[in-house]
Amino acid sequence: MIAFAARRFGLLLVLLLAACATPPATPPGDIALVARAPLQLDVASIRLDEQYGSPARAPNVEHLHRFSPAGIAAAWSRSRLVAAGAAGTATLSVLDGSVISEELEKKGGLTGLFGDQQDTKLAARLKARLTVERPGRAGEHGSWSADVDVNASRTILESASLNDRDAAYAALMQDLATRFDEEMTAEIRRSMGPVLR
Repeated sequence: MIAFAARRFGLLLVLLLAACATPPATPPGDIALVARAPLQLDVASIRLDEQYGSPARAPNVEHLHRFSPAGIAAAWSRSRLVAAGAAGTATLSVLDGSVISEELEKKGGLTGLFGDQQDTKLAARLKARLTVERPGRAGEHGSWSADVDVNASRTILESASLNDRDAAYAALMQDLATRFDEEMTAEIRRSMGPVLR
């Protein structure tokens, strides 16, 4: 009886050690924002206004992933915008942060039978407005805004594994983040000169 219990304990120990030795699945890498100098705004505070709410159902898929366009806008705001004034507020409003998954039509014939076709298209959109409200020197009220609407897309092969699909989504988010950073930075510099330090 003691020998049976010892064998059973040994088997459990082996199974436990094997489970601990199995490495967990590696999640897709973080979205990297370009390392640029912060944009210093002549305001006292910066806030995020997430007006976009995901419907959380097909064809939208942003709610199923770790990263979303709205999350990219929030991270960008924390990374690039700095309040460097004594009065006023800058508000980054996220107006659209959708990622739509669309099934693509497959070709027929030999190409369709033997070829590895694109079967899914992911289309991401990040529409945002940065608004600065600040009192002027003579008591007047000043207001400036910068609007950006960026899009990115990726297609996925029908043979793609779940990891491949996750990697495609992560690459899509990286592309969207880079485009958003470039366009919003350019728009702020173009339209917000009086409040940009």
